[in-house]
Amino acid sequence: MDYSDYSFSAETHAEFFKAESELIRFGEKLTRSPSAKYMRSTLLAIDAVFAIRMSRDVVLPVVPLIAAFDQSEWKYCDVNEHGMREHWLSSRFPENLLEVAVEALHYMQTIKWVATNTRSDTVITMDTILHLHEILLSGKTGDDRYHSFRKSFLPYKKGTDPSLIPSEIMDLCRFINADLFSPVGQATVIHHAFESIVPFDSLIDRTGLALAFMSLFRRGLFTDDYMVPICWGASLEKEYRRKLRDSSRCKPSTEAYLHYRECWAAYNARNTYMSVIIAKSFLSAADRLRLKWRSQSLRIPSNSALDKLLDLFLAIPNLSTIRAAEIIGKSYGATNEAMGQMVKAGIIDEVALDGRERVFVCEQSASMITDFVDNLAKTGDKAEMGNTRNDGVIPKAP
Repeated sequence: MDYSDYSFSAETHAEFFKAESELIRFGEKLTRSPSAKYMRSTLLAIDAVFAIRMSRDVVLPVVPLIAAFDQSEWKYCDVNEHGMREHWLSSRFPENLLEVAVEALHYMQTIKWVATNTRSDTVITMDTILHLHEILLSGKTGDDRYHSFRKSFLPYKKGTDPSLIPSEIMDLCRFINADLFSPVGQATVIHHAFESIVPFDSLIDRTGLALAFMSLFRRGLFTDDYMVPICWGASLEKEYRRKLRDSSRCKPSTEAYLHYRECWAAYNARNTYMSVIIAKSFLSAADRLRLKWRSQSLRIPSNSALDKLLDLFLAIPNLSTIRAAEIIGKSYGATNEAMGQMVKAGIIDEVALDGRERVFVCEQSASMITDFVDNLAKTGDKAEMGNTRNDGVIPKAP
């Protein structure tokens, strides 16, 4: 594939720079937000809800997903997926959503792997792409066989000839490592080229997204490993977006191919810009709840267990004492005492004993997160119903 052939209009380049500037400003906001350090998984879960919505007509409950991801990273980190399903997932999600929840969990694990393993000098290889696909398929406890590229032709011979996929992927990796475009422009070309190659039989879109996001992590635009919920916009106008993706598999010389490639780039740039606006509005909502809690009659010593828990419960509404103590780096006794203070203040409730662990739930932060996601979903539904031009314009955030 000739990547020198990719070119975009001045207007689209302006959209790239606008999105990149907003990502940089978001990074500056994170440094001023005292509760932001606990929000990585929360924002990632919001993104995962809409990553699933791109291919399925369902909005997963976000709070159980946050808790499931935390459990998978901690309590079930050495347990296979089947064990986690039996012990935890099946009791938190309806049976008809269990498989979907697992898909979302795998997506979150993939992005977490990308954030953990990507730095400015990271070299992306064919094995990197195979591994991304493997985590999306099987989760972080997969068999590490790095399942191979597809072996057969696609219908109507679209996509790359199977025998040429390895060389096409190697060309793509060279392009990724060369940093020839601005960061958002580079990510756009990566995803478009990946959709053109179609190297796997499944999960093409999510693998392409993860690879494009890896480039943004590599270029330093996802500050401190924060993933803004880009998949919110990508879940809107699914038919229009599918048309843009499918057009990448047409003959590159056609007028329609060039037109839709430009539309794809502009759509992704606007979507990235709006995802940052959404992330900022979510952190602002969390800050308002934080100020409300701290205006109550609580004595909050700086850097105490209570000080840290008031921020932690904004991000993860369901926690055991032992897990909370591990996250905030305080002793079990100090954490348990602070939990008691928060119960007395009406901020959290003790709901159950999980084995020998005391479990607490914060309904206020759970409602804040759930309402935020529900409003995003409603905004998306309204945009789909009201957009008769089918031009891919992203609506304003709620």
